[in-house]
Amino acid sequence: MLTPSTWPGWVRGALLAAAFCALFVPHVGILTALVLGGAALISFRTSAAVAASDSLLRAELLAVPLNDPVTTIELEVEHPFEATATAQHQEGISAVIEARQALSDPAEPLFAALELEPNNPFDPNAVRVDLLLFYGSHKAGYVPPAFTAGWAARIRPYALDACQVIVSATVLGDGSRANPYRVLLG
Repeated sequence: MLTPSTWPGWVRGALLAAAFCALFVPHVGILTALVLGGAALISFRTSAAVAASDSLLRAELLAVPLNDPVTTIELEVEHPFEATATAQHQEGISAVIEARQALSDPAEPLFAALELEPNNPFDPNAVRVDLLLFYGSHKAGYVPPAFTAGWAARIRPYALDACQVIVSATVLGDGSRANPYRVLLG
């Protein structure tokens, strides 16, 4: 949205020029000039305030120390299994498939990050499965309840060391209602 703080310079100049010209219009000229001049003044003042707050924020961000990059640990899956994916996870899996078709070689391996969710209301040992892309990840489901305790215990030491745990993944299905997407881990 175009607010007074983001008005380009030519808009501010036009306001000032219109205010000057309005002085020569009988009866309403002075009032119009005041309104247009006031709008230009507000625009100049708000853009100066925004610029000052931007430089303060930039200085704060530059002062934040950067940690070491995240260490990634790839675990082997001895017995492959499918992640539990509900209808709400289909959109994320579909986004990963579309991005991979557009941005990478389909033969390139796909990885899933496994993350603990100790605050999950249904299972304190819940392990979330996120499919990884170049620019981030998409939630693809959870480790099935029968395996959560074992996988949570296996991942916990790495999570405490702030490591990202990944496993190889394969997307199954075609995304239709009869054959929804599924994620095979291992």
